[in-house]
Amino acid sequence: MIDVIIPAHKKDIDTIDFCVNYAKENVNRIGKVYVISRERLTENAEWIPESEFPFSIDDVSNIIGKHWRTCWYYQQILKMCVFEVRKDISDSILVLDSDTIFINKTDFISEQSGPGTVGFFNVGKEFYAPYFEHMERLLPGLTRQIHEHSGITHHMIFQRDIMRQLFDEVENIHGCSFWKAFLDCTVHDYSTITGTQSHTGQGRASEYEIYFNYCLAKFPNRIKIRKLNSILAYKEGLGGNENEVYHVGSRNNDDQHIKTMEEYPEFNTLEESFEYAIHNSREHGYDSVTFQKHTRQGIEGYIEDGEKYMMEVCDDSNR
Repeated sequence: MIDVIIPAHKKDIDTIDFCVNYAKENVNRIGKVYVISRERLTENAEWIPESEFPFSIDDVSNIIGKHWRTCWYYQQILKMCVFEVRKDISDSILVLDSDTIFINKTDFISEQSGPGTVGFFNVGKEFYAPYFEHMERLLPGLTRQIHEHSGITHHMIFQRDIMRQLFDEVENIHGCSFWKAFLDCTVHDYSTITGTQSHTGQGRASEYEIYFNYCLAKFPNRIKIRKLNSILAYKEGLGGNENEVYHVGSRNNDDQHIKTMEEYPEFNTLEESFEYAIHNSREHGYDSVTFQKHTRQGIEGYIEDGEKYMMEVCDDSNR
């Protein structure tokens, strides 16, 4: 059995129950579903409060500053550190972004259980050089293992023993806890970033690329690449009457722009449009679909909301 771990905060309220309910329906050999969040966001899953972790959003902001990307780095280390705070979860877990919906039955681990369990990994085509500069700074000598594949597909199987070895190596090299080393390695200037070196600009780290390439390098017999048919950024025809509707191509994990709709019906609610898009994506043979909020909200509004949320969180913690 594998437990499902979903980090989320209140901006994800539109998709969290879709994510949880479809995981329960379509993740084969599923155990429990857990949501990591500041406050409880759904009654459909077990809750892991962020307060159980040995770091807070304030600790993250003290290293990288308070801005719209602070939560983006925070959720990465929440995912990677969950084994450290919850000994009761399964040794193999499916980490799932809260806007990603599995719409067909899917296997994620081999039938063999225990330390030799093989994880099944989806792959994409994304390549972003700063992620690998950060990875090699965190773990010197760890480089991109397969140049035609990216580990960024909005979900991944993590295994306890592999993550423990990764943490041990990082902590021995940097002389501090993993989460702090992860963040410390983002604050230096990057040779692969042109223009501003501000943390509020381009992303500087990827938990998925780190774990994916570490497995390929150190545990090649524990990883099986099996490519799913995924829509990584769904951008078509979402929204209710008060929402802006995007009539542009979505992006799949071959980094191709695709359109799954011939017509764009009007919807009464955002949830209604999600259900329609899920049905339509399944009809086109997709295994998963990711409803990224910034693609329907617009990046400027998304950044503004992220900065507002950071200020609210920091104000609450200082009271």
